[in-house]
Amino acid sequence: MQGLARLLFGATALLAAVAQAQAPAPLPAASAPSSELRQLCAALPETPTDGRGLAQKAQCVLTGITPSERRFAQARELAAKALEQGEATGGFALFMAFANDPANMYRRDGKADLEAYRQLGARPLSERAEQVAAIDGLAHAAGKGHPGAAVLLANYFYDTVAPQNVSRVRAMTGLLLRNGTRSPPLEKMAREAAVIEKTAPATKASVRSFLDAYQPATAAALQGHAVQTAGKCDKATLKSVTSTDIRNAEYLPLTGKMVEKTYLVRGEWMEFWTFDACGEEVPVKVTFTADGWGGTSLQAVHNKGQ
Repeated sequence: MQGLARLLFGATALLAAVAQAQAPAPLPAASAPSSELRQLCAALPETPTDGRGLAQKAQCVLTGITPSERRFAQARELAAKALEQGEATGGFALFMAFANDPANMYRRDGKADLEAYRQLGARPLSERAEQVAAIDGLAHAAGKGHPGAAVLLANYFYDTVAPQNVSRVRAMTGLLLRNGTRSPPLEKMAREAAVIEKTAPATKASVRSFLDAYQPATAAALQGHAVQTAGKCDKATLKSVTSTDIRNAEYLPLTGKMVEKTYLVRGEWMEFWTFDACGEEVPVKVTFTADGWGGTSLQAVHNKGQ
């Protein structure tokens, strides 16, 4: 989800840019907001009551234009009230408030803090109510046709491990592309999901976890080729994938139809990847373990016993 936090959340003019699926960008600095956003925030009543006004106020607080000592908490509260009134942008804002909150990030000074990531992944379900509400809100907004939310939801499926998330990426990106939303990152996601779905339809990994596993799995296949043949090979091609069931599976308790059982918090499974290495069939066992924050840890070894 860290990559999702970088998507621009701005006013109407900026949301139009999101609708065109521009590449992720940082939140605008509070000291230099756009003139359109300044005007929008200045025109809002201090305490809006309608859904659209609440969502726009959440945006003003989140970007820092409207000062708040409780920036992210207040933005979440406003967005949640907007969502309660059926305002799709409220769901989008609710997700952005969660994703951009430093308490939910693991990057420090542009670098990944592995201990911070571990702590996020270790959060018990009892402490994830805001995360659940954020993802459910995003799904609601995407389901109502909010274009920025649909792009974010495709990214969410891409990054987050759970069975069938590869297919969800393909379906979501396909819908966006057919509707005219295009960008190199979106098209890249669509291509990667399509290739994985065709080559390894049985995988339970996300697109990101699958791609992370590919290089170590290929290396294990080449090592396996040397063991099996005592020869040398410098290229291995994945031919097929089978998978076990997930042991001790625990999912984030999402309730939206589009996101139910799309976030594996705990669980482990094995996949058996068969490679063609210079004409020799080489089996590799890849063990995936959900890390609690949408990703996996993995181990790939030559499956000598197969």
